[in-house]
Amino acid sequence: MKNTGLIPEIANDSTPRKVSESALESHAIVHPVDTNALNQAFGGYLMSLMDEAACVVAFRHAGRKVNTVSIDSVRFWKPTDVGTILNIHASMNRVFNTSMEIGIKITETDPSKKEEIPVARAYFTFVAIGDDGRPVPAPAVVPETADEKRRYDEALVRREARIALGKKLT
Repeated sequence: MKNTGLIPEIANDSTPRKVSESALESHAIVHPVDTNALNQAFGGYLMSLMDEAACVVAFRHAGRKVNTVSIDSVRFWKPTDVGTILNIHASMNRVFNTSMEIGIKITETDPSKKEEIPVARAYFTFVAIGDDGRPVPAPAVVPETADEKRRYDEALVRREARIALGKKLT
């Protein structure tokens, strides 16, 4: 089978991978069907774009099926009008055995200034799934840049907060 670049050359192995190997940059447009009565994008539409992008990153990284486990810190910075071109940036922040945190940022481009304006961001946790449908270890991620290392460190803080909150709620 020809490798399309969607998954690593050696799928299902445990070789650590660079953040850049699974990162995703994509684009979408806000159509009328994706908007509310004010002709601005539904938050659910933006979350759907983020979930799909995070899924692709997790799948590329793990080289196997993945499932969404949680969505944290969803933040909408500005309304986005119908017809806006959205830029979707997604990358692996950290791997915790079977779970993986993916950071997502959506921006829009101001055509007059040619700069990206923040629209939304969130952190998604996915789990790698084995052939038996149960969680399996995912390859480690290797942060290289200062930004990747910062996101790697901050992912542990978010994970510890999720675990602590989960214990309080149960």
